[in-house]
Amino acid sequence: MGVATASGDYADICSSDWISQLRIALAASLRTLGLQDLDGSALQMTAPRSLTQLASRVAFSKGLAGIYYRSKYGHDVENWALFEPFQITVRNSEAIGANDPDLQSAFRLHGLKFKSV
Repeated sequence: MGVATASGDYADICSSDWISQLRIALAASLRTLGLQDLDGSALQMTAPRSLTQLASRVAFSKGLAGIYYRSKYGHDVENWALFEPFQITVRNSEAIGANDPDLQSAFRLHGLKFKSV
């Protein structure tokens, strides 16, 4: 587990500013995807995955370094997607054990089990 930084500007695609931009840029695609309108909840749905891919494409076309959004599993979980090529600067890293509380929490959240070998 570790901490790293990445430089550049990122699109907060669930912010009101970005949602308003995406509503315009993706208007024709929304109908094709079976969506009446675009709001924050639509961007956090698992399907259609093509919606988030299109939103990422809009950010990429504006020359941004990636996108930022909060997880559908809780807005306290931050997700960052970096467009290639990217530069990451590692700030700190440490080994993580199978009994780590954060790792165990992530496993429970996603219904995963740890198998030791």
